[in-house]
Amino acid sequence: MAEEITRTRPAEFIEQAGKVYTDKLFGSKNQATGVVTPGVLGQAVDTSQFAPSVAGLSAFQKAGIQSQANQAGLGNVSYDPTTGLASGVGQGSGIGAFQPFLDESQRLAGVDPTTGQVTGAGVTSAMDPYMSPYQQQVIDATQASYQNQRAQGRQSIADSAIAAGAFGGGREGVQRGVYDAQTTLGATQMEADLRAQNFAQAQAASQAGMQNQQGLATLVPGLQQQQSAQLMGMGQQQQALRQSQLDAQAEANRTAAYEEQQRIGFAGQQFAPLMGGIGASTQYSTSQATPPSTLQTILGTGTGIAGIAGAFNKGFG
Repeated sequence: MAEEITRTRPAEFIEQAGKVYTDKLFGSKNQATGVVTPGVLGQAVDTSQFAPSVAGLSAFQKAGIQSQANQAGLGNVSYDPTTGLASGVGQGSGIGAFQPFLDESQRLAGVDPTTGQVTGAGVTSAMDPYMSPYQQQVIDATQASYQNQRAQGRQSIADSAIAAGAFGGGREGVQRGVYDAQTTLGATQMEADLRAQNFAQAQAASQAGMQNQQGLATLVPGLQQQQSAQLMGMGQQQQALRQSQLDAQAEANRTAAYEEQQRIGFAGQQFAPLMGGIGASTQYSTSQATPPSTLQTILGTGTGIAGIAGAFNKGFG
């Protein structure tokens, strides 16, 4: 006697739902055409669509880097097209932004550029531009006034001698000789004083000019560094914005890539109790451990650059 087998089938709507679900999950074959449609488990996900990416340097950042290279006497900075990092620096002047001002201050100090030593010729050359161009006119006018006073003094000696009835005598001659010697010495001393005064004024102006040059050697690079830091700051904002766009697009691509799997997984969790089975012990999810934020890394790098620039300005100032 044949053994009788009894099968208990679920409701028809459950069987139909299960067929649709398994076809979506494992794939199905068209009996008429023989074409196999792969299911979710047979479809590979293109993870390159949401792979992590880093925004490259912005135009402002590159301008800031180039500005700093120029200050150091370097040439044009080139970048690797693959990594976006600086890959080389061209030939530059080799002179830092401060060097011309230091060279000028040394010249004003009378330093011979060939020997590096202070020389008399160097000091004279440094003083010449600061000497008054009207020095000789001042000396001539002062001497003329002095000679006029001297002539009046000689006339006074003659008048005194006439009044005393000793005009042309030896006593008058002695007085005139002493007076002439003293006034001649006075005229020479007066000219020497005028020339010394002019030289002292020129020396003071030269010293002030040298200090100005040394101040510019500090000021100009500091201002240029501040400008570079501002460019880098603006570039960092653009880079951060671009990084946010890349991250948002990657997340959108991830959601789109796993949307069908999420939908199938949710349907399976709802369908399992109807089949009398046991629900899945784990839930299907595409979420992953959050990696370090590239945006935060960029912002941190920007803060570090600003800090370096600030330290540079403080130390150099």
